[in-house]
Amino acid sequence: MRATVLALCASLAIATPATALPYEGPGSSGTEPVTTDPTTVPPGIGPDSVHGVHEDQAEKAREAQRYWTPERIRAAVPVDASPSGEADTPSPSEPGQRRKRSLANEPSRQVPEGIATVGVFLIRATDGSATPDQFCTASAVASPTKSLAITAAHCLKGDRRHHDFAFVPGYRAGATTAGQAGDAPYGIFPVQEDKIWIDTRYPGSTPDDDVNFAFLNVGPNARGQLLEDAVGRGNELTSVPTAKLARKAVTLVGYPGGQKTPLQCINDTTAFQGRFMEIKCEGFRTGVSGGPFLENFDGRRGDLVGVIGGYKTGGLFDHTSYTSQFDEDVFRLYRQAATGTPSDPDPGTGTSMGTAGTWTHARVLTTGRFHTSSVRNNVSDLIVRWSDGELSLYPGDGAYGFGKDVQLVKDKAWQQAAVITAGDFTGDASDDLLVRWTDGRLTLFKDVNESNKLTDRVELKGPNDTWTHASTMAAGRFGGGNTRSDDLLVTWTDGEVTLYTNVDAKGLHAERQLVKPPDTTWPHARDVSAGDFRPGTGDQDLFVRWSDGEVTAYENIAAEVFGREHRLMPAKSPWRDALLATVGSFGGPAGQNDLVVLWPGGKLTLHPDTTSTLLSTERLLVRP
Repeated sequence: MRATVLALCASLAIATPATALPYEGPGSSGTEPVTTDPTTVPPGIGPDSVHGVHEDQAEKAREAQRYWTPERIRAAVPVDASPSGEADTPSPSEPGQRRKRSLANEPSRQVPEGIATVGVFLIRATDGSATPDQFCTASAVASPTKSLAITAAHCLKGDRRHHDFAFVPGYRAGATTAGQAGDAPYGIFPVQEDKIWIDTRYPGSTPDDDVNFAFLNVGPNARGQLLEDAVGRGNELTSVPTAKLARKAVTLVGYPGGQKTPLQCINDTTAFQGRFMEIKCEGFRTGVSGGPFLENFDGRRGDLVGVIGGYKTGGLFDHTSYTSQFDEDVFRLYRQAATGTPSDPDPGTGTSMGTAGTWTHARVLTTGRFHTSSVRNNVSDLIVRWSDGELSLYPGDGAYGFGKDVQLVKDKAWQQAAVITAGDFTGDASDDLLVRWTDGRLTLFKDVNESNKLTDRVELKGPNDTWTHASTMAAGRFGGGNTRSDDLLVTWTDGEVTLYTNVDAKGLHAERQLVKPPDTTWPHARDVSAGDFRPGTGDQDLFVRWSDGEVTAYENIAAEVFGREHRLMPAKSPWRDALLATVGSFGGPAGQNDLVVLWPGGKLTLHPDTTSTLLSTERLLVRP
């Protein structure tokens, strides 16, 4: 069900920019390159009567052209080159640098005549960098402004206040001869100040590789031409649903370091980790970052389905490249760039996490540290079980938001997963999932992450009548004597509450009864989760949402058996309408005290930095 909804949204996304932003290009065949010497354009060009190009814009173009001589362009080093500037021999230990390895993959060929819509993205560092002249690859994108280019977000790393940028479409390494097209056959297009759009989740302390793309609004060249007036219609931004990451006959283009002759390759792509597109093409070494993945390529332009980036900033080896998935995230950023609106300060607007219609199908929520970046940065992720049996992982971004979901499984058998919790039961890197099924089975899935997914499972209990009565489970650090979150609190249908300390792959141990049955209070506990609402107190607190709308945090439950109670919300509060709630550590300096809540109509909210005395104001993750 959820996959169907998202696929429909993705199919609509491609039509949205065309409907909202009508555009007629200068002609499908494009225009011919400028044949005058691009380095000797005379000054004094006035405003363009059609597009409103002003003298100051033309002067910016002439200034860029004076600086970016053919010699400087040829000498520029890739952004991801080693500090010494030796772009072609990167250290294998340095992230973002490609290692050479030859495999029998699809051969690549040089295109010495250049490609009209693809070029070098030039970066001039003015902060005293040892290699001030750098470059990546970029390409023109069809837009109503006729002035958009796209590259990889990691090409814009660092403080952009100390950089000047320019785009040279159709660049080819060759001699510049008077009266003939040379290195810059269409001219040089300076990137306009403050006209760069990067998803707000990428520049954070934990960059989200699902959104490794950036749009650039370029000014006119020194002849007063807009980008698409010079090169012809740009490449058409195209939606890529998760189910269609594997595609046929995709053309990859990039400018490797060294001579900077564009490299082209055609091959089929495959899905990687359910959120990236992977392609095998030889020779794509440092410098190719930001290069386009193109379908229906005619030698000048095509349908843009990705840019080199994403996983490991585009790949670790010269023979394999990746792109972040082009879904609604890239279209949202495109619409902002095309209309000149600022990047969303908060990605939680119902785009990165789907729509409210999707979230009406959520049935179980839990949190833990699963994604490798989350484990490294001590950030929680959100796991969702949907009504159709799909299980999704939303990586936390460390800034109270989430990256694109990773499908862990889609199997109708998971519709029977009644209760799910997460903890560090095995003591390895990633957290583990503990699942109670409708038939009473208890299954431990070890070291769940975006790669392992649910491959390592241990059956702790077979079908039985006892565990069918387990209403809720919460894994945490509740007093088992170590620093791991491997204690398990269970509430039962008859009101009994039990605590199992130091649960591991061999089973449940040391059962302790905290509340004796029958009890009339605890059957009303709807959600339970471990939290840290009073940081620094040692063991974790227990968060409970009750059926009447009361929200409670219990401190030191193992020692005082619910003696220290903190009421976050009173009875009959709006929380009685909440459907699901869980606790994680999604941002800020404190511990596990951020609440994620699902409401009727698919509304999803986050309450950051909640304490034992204050439930913070909600942030909207998905609009109702």
